[in-house]
Amino acid sequence: MYNLKLLVVGRGWTGKKVFNELVRRDHVVTYCSHHSAISEIRDNKYDWVVNCAGVTGTPNVDACELDKEGTVQGNAVFPILLREACFESRINMAHFSSGCIYQGEISDVNADPNYFGSIYSVSKGVSDLHLKDKALVFRIRMPFTGKNESKNYLYKVKNYAENAKLYDAGENSLTDLDEAVKVACNLIEENALGPYNLVNRGSLNMHEVADIMGLTPSWFTEEEFKFATAAGRSTCVIPAYEEMSDVETAVRLAVEKMKNH
Repeated sequence: MYNLKLLVVGRGWTGKKVFNELVRRDHVVTYCSHHSAISEIRDNKYDWVVNCAGVTGTPNVDACELDKEGTVQGNAVFPILLREACFESRINMAHFSSGCIYQGEISDVNADPNYFGSIYSVSKGVSDLHLKDKALVFRIRMPFTGKNESKNYLYKVKNYAENAKLYDAGENSLTDLDEAVKVACNLIEENALGPYNLVNRGSLNMHEVADIMGLTPSWFTEEEFKFATAAGRSTCVIPAYEEMSDVETAVRLAVEKMKNH
């Protein structure tokens, strides 16, 4: 594999992991925020642009409802403009999307978005629909790691269990983010195109996650959860890319690492 010249867009949680993995593989990697990405593309020649920028909301997607315009600009408009700049400069583009564009059990990786219960899901669905046949699209969902870091889904679950309540809406796909980043970099090196669901194989519900983590939380009823949240939540199981590992095994390993972190 020859060295690629890549631009990683987005200085957040996923962007840092992608940058570090590509550097580890001895590629030539530049790192920038979304503010300077388009000018950087027009002024320099890259083999790939990897978009990891996006609006997720802090501490969760409820915050996106308070900034709908910013969420649409960051998750829908910007990725499409970035793809246009890549196309004009003849650069391949990879884009991190979300499995939260779906509801229910999805059998086809090419399925159109079917969940519109939050501005986050709607904005992600717009860019996913536009890009999935024009770029390499990675869908991740409820990403977790083996570290006690704020964006880690398992860390969030632990905090909610200790300070509030949990809610079980049914079976969900989950993503081991460190594993997904490695698989994503493999696909970039293979010059792949199209959508890939970088979720782990299988699914878990919240009761199963809590049991694996050894938690004994209180639980929201459906009505209590609706009252406590501003945005709807996607509940879905999507077909995993075959290179991803089993979800229960991945969660158990992550939980053990968190205990020692």
